Amino acid sequence: MQVKFLKAGKGDAILVKSKGKNMLIDGGDDTTYLLKELDEIFNNNECIDILVITHHDSDHIKGIIGFLVELKKKRFGVPKDFVKQVYFNSPRIIKGTSIPKESKYLSYQQASEIEILINFLGLKWDTILLDSSPIIQLGDVKFTCLSPTEDIVDGYANNSGAFLSADEGSDWNKSLTDLERHVVDKSLDTRMPNQSSIVLQLEYNKKRSLLTGDVTPRRLESILLKLYEENDNKLIPFDFIKLPHHGSHRNITKDIISKISCNKYVICTDGNNHFLPDKKTLLKVIKYQEVKGNKVSFLFNYSETLEKLRITDIEKRKYNIVLEPNNSTNGYSLPAI
Repeated sequence: MQVKFLKAGKGDAILVKSKGKNMLIDGGDDTTYLLKELDEIFNNNECIDILVITHHDSDHIKGIIGFLVELKKKRFGVPKDFVKQVYFNSPRIIKGTSIPKESKYLSYQQASEIEILINFLGLKWDTILLDSSPIIQLGDVKFTCLSPTEDIVDGYANNSGAFLSADEGSDWNKSLTDLERHVVDKSLDTRMPNQSSIVLQLEYNKKRSLLTGDVTPRRLESILLKLYEENDNKLIPFDFIKLPHHGSHRNITKDIISKISCNKYVICTDGNNHFLPDKKTLLKVIKYQEVKGNKVSFLFNYSETLEKLRITDIEKRKYNIVLEPNNSTNGYSLPAI
């Protein structure tokens, strides 16, 4: 199995490979490196066995639109032979709630465009929810959908502010030491589209990892509390976790970090939107760990993002952290296992 966190602009594009099978999770908002990976898959006589669109935000679906447009042009041969299955939680196919084709919100428009393209291309399309059929198999890798529920997906479509997002100030120019006293769980993300994100637990070779989309902190707390209780109230071991919402401190809390045992956290963004990731996010992970003193690695799909944080070698030693930039031209690839 191999997991690649592709360079995809401000957003996520994650490729999971297992025994000649491929899953693509989101497409970011820049298709430059995504299309290179897709070309390689096509030239190897493979396909995208599963395409997951976690939620409707532009920085997750704009690249998917670009991909589907290339499918329409037959760049990858017969569309339904190259994309075998799509999972996309549109309210339209859950309870017949339409996404308006005309909307002042960009993500509404793009979600509608995805629906049109999927139907035009004749792709197999379904929902994936915690309530029903939450398990996907990709080769030897098992994916379990931990969120959303049907009620969450139904709830966001009529939220008039659902696709608004507030800018925040940058903490990049402050040292980690100066930021320590500002590490608090306030001003948390409550946006409905983020709450509706598909959250996937990945299991392979007796290890599990977590892909979080942009899920809101209270929703992630609920997910992890359930897993914690199922684990006899012991810390949940994860090989790696993709931090939600591109490393925003508004999406991480003590009740999240204190339930898990993990020393690898992935951050996906080019750093060109909302000053993400926040340096306070790194401090939250370090501060809220139940087991203190373990070295923690933060893995970035863009070296440019890491450079913007301006974290010194002295700070790395003080806080016992490792910061790893992208290790390939197309992004960050975890070692194949």
